[in-house]
Amino acid sequence: MKKTVCLLLCLVLVMPMLFAQGKTEADAQKVYTIKLGHASTTESTRHKALLEMEKFVEAESGGRLQVEIYPGAQLGDETAMIEAMKLGTQEAFVGGVFASQTPMLEIYLMPFFFPTQADLMKVSRSPLGDKIRATAEKYGIKMLAVGDGGSRQITNNIRPIRTPADMKGLKLRTPPLESIIKSMEALGAAAVSIPYGDTYMALKTNVADGQENPLANIGDMKFHEVQKYMTMIDYQFHPEPFDVNLDFYNSLPKDLQKVLEEGAWLYTDKQNELRRNLNDYYYNMIVSGGVKVYVPTDAERQQFISAVQPVYDYFVNKGIFTKADLDEMRRIVEGK
Repeated sequence: MKKTVCLLLCLVLVMPMLFAQGKTEADAQKVYTIKLGHASTTESTRHKALLEMEKFVEAESGGRLQVEIYPGAQLGDETAMIEAMKLGTQEAFVGGVFASQTPMLEIYLMPFFFPTQADLMKVSRSPLGDKIRATAEKYGIKMLAVGDGGSRQITNNIRPIRTPADMKGLKLRTPPLESIIKSMEALGAAAVSIPYGDTYMALKTNVADGQENPLANIGDMKFHEVQKYMTMIDYQFHPEPFDVNLDFYNSLPKDLQKVLEEGAWLYTDKQNELRRNLNDYYYNMIVSGGVKVYVPTDAERQQFISAVQPVYDYFVNKGIFTKADLDEMRRIVEGK
């Protein structure tokens, strides 16, 4: 009888250990598929950098992470893809519509805040950047990295834009981002919300007079073919978040979480590099297409800066971020 009891006790102790060992071995063999969507073309810096990320993640995980990239809004427009990611029917997303990912991303979008890409990255890799990314978890998103989505220029078909007065009455296509809409309104333009993939036709048919985007986007989407004027103004540097569904991320073994995080930052660094290196290429493409380019003087630029100051107050008063957050971001940029 005593031997039987001892045997049963041993089994009670050993079985959980065997079960745990079996589970660990199963986890080590399981393959996880990441369906990743974005709205840019296969020739975009975004897609090319994602291909580098895909190679890295699949190699470093020994094939346990498999990445499927769907470019060109194949999985829907950006809003639809973000919602699908939140629901878990799509594991990952790279792109805009920032407030749908986490409202605090709007802090990156304050007009005329970042002088250069490097300044944005100082914030992205800081404790403030960690804080901003962490707020996305409230919305079911694990934001693994934030890079540079490009500094934005303004094009149109009506007249050269030299000062805010030249923007009055223009219908400018914008993404559905409140920071851009408020900035355009502060400058006197009317913001027209049109899906990114429909912008070329909207410009061609005069549904919109113009649009605003980074040089790479303008060249990649051929917007310069249906625009006459461009103002080099760098009024916003957009962040470039790399998101995955939070539940999916939490389901991964710790080693694969680490590989995916490293892959997200590798994507960020590669995309940043491609944007820097290709700016001249896209600028020349746009100019050779017949677009007339204007660069505002310092005095003219200051008129734009002064006109958009209410945008800062709007977001602080709305509670999206605090004045203290803005001051911290400014100290990081200035290296203080």
